[in-house]
Amino acid sequence: MRRCGFASVGLLVSAMLVSVTQVQAQAGSQPINGAQTAAEEQAVHESPSSSEIVQSDLIAEQFDALDRIADKYRRDKARMTGGGWKLRHFYTLLDSPQLTDKDSQEHIAHLEHWIQQRPESITARVALAASLRRWAWVARGNGQAETVTDEGWKMFEARIQRSREVLEGAAKLPVMCPQWYSEMMTVGLAQSWDAKQMRDLFERAVKFEPEYFYYYDQYANNLLPKWNGEPGQAVAFAKESADKLGGEAGDSLYWDIATVFISRSNRDFPVKQMDWQRIQRGAAVLTERNGATRSSKNQLAYMAYRYQDATVTRQQLLLIGEDWAPGVWGQRILFDRARDWCAEQASLAGGAQK
Repeated sequence: MRRCGFASVGLLVSAMLVSVTQVQAQAGSQPINGAQTAAEEQAVHESPSSSEIVQSDLIAEQFDALDRIADKYRRDKARMTGGGWKLRHFYTLLDSPQLTDKDSQEHIAHLEHWIQQRPESITARVALAASLRRWAWVARGNGQAETVTDEGWKMFEARIQRSREVLEGAAKLPVMCPQWYSEMMTVGLAQSWDAKQMRDLFERAVKFEPEYFYYYDQYANNLLPKWNGEPGQAVAFAKESADKLGGEAGDSLYWDIATVFISRSNRDFPVKQMDWQRIQRGAAVLTERNGATRSSKNQLAYMAYRYQDATVTRQQLLLIGEDWAPGVWGQRILFDRARDWCAEQASLAGGAQK
């Protein structure tokens, strides 16, 4: 196994709370004592479902309620503001960061009990695989490969392998989940699968659920030179995939993949290789369809700054105000640098007109 030299690139999971639709009970799966859990009650009233509430259902082992919520999101393909899938965000809420190894062990024990009680639950198995994968990266750390201890590598590899085994054990369940493929792609990256294995998995994923855009993000990331790709390969994949969809859907996908490439974790990425006009069209499509989020507004501003497009940078910074997103900029100093650059460009333009 080739040991990864970089931390896993964060996928585009919104940090905001998810507004959910009413959850309908499936036949033969009723809440305990006929009562709704807090997460289900919030879903009924269209109010946000927080990590604390979802975690409380997990700790209370209200597994049937959690399964119904996930089943609803899978069936409806429900989206959040900004276009993210509610199903994806639900898994994020299920795996809220654990502060200590003891917390993680207790959290994983609840997920294992969920599987024991409901052996055909795809949600339980995907959630367990995700938690094991996160716990693996806790052991490894986010530094370069040479900074990882031998014990860190040992725990990382063991936990990633266990995550893979959990997913493989769910592969033939009667109900599958698009997030299963996403988690398996993450395992493949961590275990340095060869190009054919990754491509085959990606194609199976897209065939299963073509609208789950996270597959494209993950596969494109895998094609970057710092992982398993050749120079220009990831950019060619982005264009090929967007052209295959065509129209607004293609532009939207192109924007989404661009947010993976043009990010603070890829500061050396050659932005000029991507079509800046198409990126902007894709951002406009998503905003029109799903609304803009704090993250998407900051992402477009960051990209515009990387492209040295003063007009778009200024427009986005006016929309953002002081609501800068650390997940996009990293540190306030970079955000302020973009604002200062915009002010400088405006001053130069004003002086040239005199």
